[in-house]
Amino acid sequence: MLKTKTLPTPTMMKKDFATSRLDKFGVMPEAFLKEFNTKDASVRRYLLNSFTLFASISPEQQHQILNDLIQAEILNLAKKSQNYIQNKIIEVLKTFGIVKSMQPSEIADYYYRYYLMTGFIPEDVTADYLSKIIDFILGVEIAKMILSMSFIQQQRLFEIQGNYSNQVILFYRYIKPIRRKLIADKVIKRDKRGEHYYAIPLLTESEKLDYVFELFNMDKILYLGSSAKNFTFDKEYIYNQERGE
Repeated sequence: MLKTKTLPTPTMMKKDFATSRLDKFGVMPEAFLKEFNTKDASVRRYLLNSFTLFASISPEQQHQILNDLIQAEILNLAKKSQNYIQNKIIEVLKTFGIVKSMQPSEIADYYYRYYLMTGFIPEDVTADYLSKIIDFILGVEIAKMILSMSFIQQQRLFEIQGNYSNQVILFYRYIKPIRRKLIADKVIKRDKRGEHYYAIPLLTESEKLDYVFELFNMDKILYLGSSAKNFTFDKEYIYNQERGE
């Protein structure tokens, strides 16, 4: 004889339900709850229905949906700011002999990396946010440029900076960590003089990016990008090949 399965009876709603917290483990940020309560009723219903459906699918599907939504929103931001960023970035990078087309896909990649480091996507593209994105892009590009230089070229770069404090910051905060890492990873070898000064690091674009984000946090990248606008750069002097090397 089959036993009848007893279904659990619904839990009675407590009297203090309206004021009780459902996120007893602190999962739901307080700021989100406050923002949620300011939305129109139709928006709240839509969000609740979306959350319910989202909770019913597998973690893999959740991850894919979140990734797709993030990329779509970032691509939208990149398209909105494309012309402004193109003009600003191309103008500065030209002074370093760096040619970048800054197509929407490239800008979107930087937006995505910025998001990964900050966990923040703005509701709108503000002047302050654009300024940080521009400094971020410039910081990464200048760091990649330094990674591509021989040590003697790096030395010439920081030596021609007119301000002594700029020289010190450029060397100790950026060049020295890069040198230490390239030597430790044996990316460069000693030259004929028994030093590393004339060896050119052979790195792919992907490897350069990996080094940049491993060596420098957001603050250092933004500072380098902001400072780069005032750097002195002499391509002919910096890249002048030494005789006999």
